[in-house]
Amino acid sequence: MFKFEGSILSFEGKAVEPDIRTFGQMRPVLAFPEKKSGLDPDSPTYFMYRGIDRFQHIRYDITRILSLDLAGERNKTFGHVHPKSQKGTAWPEIYEVLSGSAHFLIQKVSQLGVEDAVLLPGKKGDRFLIPPGYGHVTINAGKGDLVLSNLVSDQFASDYSMFAQRRGACFYEMTEGKLEKNRNYGTGFEIRRGNVLKFSSSFGCFRPFLKNSLLKAAKNWEDIEFLQNPERFY
Repeated sequence: MFKFEGSILSFEGKAVEPDIRTFGQMRPVLAFPEKKSGLDPDSPTYFMYRGIDRFQHIRYDITRILSLDLAGERNKTFGHVHPKSQKGTAWPEIYEVLSGSAHFLIQKVSQLGVEDAVLLPGKKGDRFLIPPGYGHVTINAGKGDLVLSNLVSDQFASDYSMFAQRRGACFYEMTEGKLEKNRNYGTGFEIRRGNVLKFSSSFGCFRPFLKNSLLKAAKNWEDIEFLQNPERFY
């Protein structure tokens, strides 16, 4: 279905060029942004292939996260939060691990601080639902590339500001796998670990993805409509 030729993605006969996140662009969200690294500022850390398929206003994307040492951390995405729709529900998103090993770090933050922080491991074939109101970072926890697909509405722009202002997520995962708390979020919170399937299955709209890949589920509009109309999530 897909393969990579350098930075180019070949998907169902189409050649897709990526948006690239470089090491220099990742500096604001690192635990040790001034630490020396073997990576040049222009070195790619991950590749984003957006909109390679579409279902009304829902995009199908692929992301390729390299296996790298980011100045003492495992490679990760920058992190972002989804805003609320006009009807008041934040936009959800759903992921699938196509290859590699993932750690999904999600967090719910209010003016009072971190209300919830969860680390969920994912392997090839796992699907993962990010519910409304959670910011998220994906970490490459393996020794090879991590390749993910996702379904998400194209009717909003992700908000990266909290992660930039607070220098990343509320926890960092170091190269040896240890989690370090980000003190820019204050104190009085811990992280809980869970099972990606059990977590996602607690939401009724995840049911179609228990046995179906994202692309297969997307063939039935009723199964993915909540991504375009998030008020129907609950």
